[in-house]
Amino acid sequence: MRLPSGLRAVLACVALAISSVAHAQDRKACDLFTRAEVESVLGVALEEPMSQAGGASCHFTNFAQNKPRPPQRVDVSVNVQYAAAPNRAAVEQYLKFIDEKTYDNPAEVSGLGDAAVSHGGPNAPTLAVFRGGTMVLTINGTATLEQLKALALKALGEPGTTGFAYGTPRAPLPRPALSSAAAKPGSVEQLKRELTAKADAGSVRAQMALAKLYEFGSVGADGNVKPDYVGAAYWYQQASDGGDYEATYSLAVLYRDGSGVAASPATALELLRKAALAGYVPAMVPLSYAYAATRTGVSDTRARYWAQEAARRDDPAGWALVGYLYNKGYLGGSRPYWYKMAMDAYLKGAEGGDCVAMMNIGGLYFNGDGVPQDRAQAEKWFAKSEACKGKDLDWLREKAAKYRQKAATGHLPKVQDPDQPSKSAGPKVAADGQKVFGALMAMIVLAAALDVAQGSTDSSAIGSGGTAGPGSPGLGGSRGSSPAPVRHCRQVSVGSFSTAHGRNAISPSGATTTVCD
Repeated sequence: MRLPSGLRAVLACVALAISSVAHAQDRKACDLFTRAEVESVLGVALEEPMSQAGGASCHFTNFAQNKPRPPQRVDVSVNVQYAAAPNRAAVEQYLKFIDEKTYDNPAEVSGLGDAAVSHGGPNAPTLAVFRGGTMVLTINGTATLEQLKALALKALGEPGTTGFAYGTPRAPLPRPALSSAAAKPGSVEQLKRELTAKADAGSVRAQMALAKLYEFGSVGADGNVKPDYVGAAYWYQQASDGGDYEATYSLAVLYRDGSGVAASPATALELLRKAALAGYVPAMVPLSYAYAATRTGVSDTRARYWAQEAARRDDPAGWALVGYLYNKGYLGGSRPYWYKMAMDAYLKGAEGGDCVAMMNIGGLYFNGDGVPQDRAQAEKWFAKSEACKGKDLDWLREKAAKYRQKAATGHLPKVQDPDQPSKSAGPKVAADGQKVFGALMAMIVLAAALDVAQGSTDSSAIGSGGTAGPGSPGLGGSRGSSPAPVRHCRQVSVGSFSTAHGRNAISPSGATTTVCD
């Protein structure tokens, strides 16, 4: 098995200016370990290794022409590339290639070189190890990841670290200044002072509490939240760097929306991917939308994957999106199968409180898609959606009310074949709804900030994997994580449910909004 041509291409890109392997300190791939060493790791007798690509690649196999075929064929390829100058972006470039050209989800591997990642299936993984900014070692083949790691350790000399720091540093975000005026005890400004001291001492809990205080903690005289997105972005960044994946997700949303930072879809996708790969469920549906908005050969598949992964983790928004994908036939099968699976997914989303899922269940009954057309059921589900509370849901309630009234009066469409969904933007949030939400959110955030300010000075993240723990308001939570008593946020389409062609569900295409309930 040779290194895939695509990976060979990215290694050339990663190295930027690949030098000849004639450097005295550079070793050819077949010189990195002996055949006996590889045999001891793989547990099989091998043929003489074959050097390829001028020494940059080496192929090990137990198969040879004109010899009895082994019970199980083993092939392992080793590729080593050297660059003349250090490249801090090497890992980022490699991961970008994996993300845009393959279906793999890479995972960080510790204890090898200065950075290492693995990807691919369990029976044919690929391990890439980066060292010193100038060396990239890639091993792949019919072996386990543990075997590939053992080979890498032999090639590098355990563990092969140099202390070189990979990664392109982002421009530092501006640190919010504290008010110079004396703050009253218990005020927002006093809380900021107390939390800042703990945050500067390394407490990730304090950093998260500060970020939320800047984003949600202040309410103006008009009753609306007065967010300081610049201050929130700074402290989300600090907490994210400290390993809190809720902070990583929240920072991604700011980059996606251009709130407090320059809008950057690429940065938002990178951060959402980081949080989702770490298992932070609320990031998965927004990541699905982010992939759907990109145009690579694998982005649509990745969008479907993360929608299904969110549903597998029992995220209501994930079930609602999976329902839509089934409803439109994007997940395969015949039309009756689409509607059955869509209904099953929508029901699970609705059970978890997802208002879009409720709306689309009503749509299936309204249109007679996969179920008998039933105005009573349609009216019931539109009424459930209409009763949903929360910021940014006015557009949904308006549409639900419209179709509930149609169902109640028997104005159902003729059952017919579906057509393409239409796209439209919903109305803006009503001012009164914003005021109620803002006051409640500020109350929750202030209580959490006070708890952290008066608590310990630990430097641990809030809860496991960045989810909300004691003292946290649990913003952005989902089923299976700590409860979010006020706000469950997710990105949805401000799409349309229409009967112009009889079949349109609220879709993930077109304009989007953050729904919080």
